Amino acid sequence: MTIKSQDESRRSAKRKPLTVMVTYRLDGEEYGNLAADISPDGIFIRTFVPPEVGTYLNLTIELPSKSGMLEFDMEGEVVRVVAGDDPKHNGMGIHFTAIHIRDPEIVRQIVAGFIEPD
Repeated sequence: MTIKSQDESRRSAKRKPLTVMVTYRLDGEEYGNLAADISPDGIFIRTFVPPEVGTYLNLTIELPSKSGMLEFDMEGEVVRVVAGDDPKHNGMGIHFTAIHIRDPEIVRQIVAGFIEPD
């Protein structure tokens, strides 16, 4: 069973497979689960017990880069819950509502992506 709050046809960003640990906080508790994919707008996290659609979460994600792993703190809203017969596909779709950058290396890499070498 898939529970959605948004029509999937409205998804505008392409998703990329990604298997990294995502830590999220909800009601004073901290949880860690693996991501399945990511886009510029959100992430799908595998979990057997997802919170309800409309729940807001604080997330920490480490993404691979040329210089190692970069840590991002994000806020997001649960916009889709998948709870079906095959638990390997269960989880939650999170739409990013805020991204907090605390590592200057992240800013350097973003800016370097806009500057082409001579």
